[in-house]
Amino acid sequence: MRDPGAVHAWLAAAKAGDEEAFRSLLTLYYPILFRLVFQMVPRAEDAEEILQDAFYRFYRALARVRAEEDPFPFLRTIAVRTTYSFLKRHRRQPLSLEQLPEELAHLPVQELQVEVATLYRWAERLPPQQRMVFLLRDVLGVEDAAIAGMLGIREPTVRRHASLAREAFKRDFGSL
Repeated sequence: MRDPGAVHAWLAAAKAGDEEAFRSLLTLYYPILFRLVFQMVPRAEDAEEILQDAFYRFYRALARVRAEEDPFPFLRTIAVRTTYSFLKRHRRQPLSLEQLPEELAHLPVQELQVEVATLYRWAERLPPQQRMVFLLRDVLGVEDAAIAGMLGIREPTVRRHASLAREAFKRDFGSL
C-alpha cells in the first residue's frame, strides 16, 4: 500500500516546494484520514472541511517532519487535533447521519454491535474531549499513548475520559 521510498521522496520534494509531490502525499493519506475523521464527525462535508484545514496545517509544518520518518503519525495527529477543535466549535449543531456508508451499519463497542447512527447520536452528548477519547479508544482501537499524543493530554487523562465514557455507555446501553 505505502511504499516508504516513495513517501520519503514525496516528502523531500514537498519540503522543497514541489506541489505535485505534496499532492501525492495527500492522495495517499486522504482516504485513511477521511475514514478516521468521518468516524468522529459523521458528516461528509464536515470531514472534508476538517481535512482541508488539517492538510493546510500539515503543509505549513512540513519543515518539522524529519525526512527519514513516516509523515502519517504527524499528519494523523494534526487531523485529530483539528477534529477536536471542530467539535468544540460546533458542539450544538444537530447531527445528520444520512450519509453514513452502508459498510458502517454497526460498530463493535465493548463487545456489543451498536448501530452507527445510535452510537454517534449518543456520543454527541459527551463533552468534546471525552467524545474524542471514546471514539478513538473504544471504537477505533487507538492506544492510550497515541491518543494522549494526538490530543496533547496526559495518559491518565485519557484513561479518566475513557472511564467516564464507558460508565455512561454501560448506563445507557446496559452492562455486559
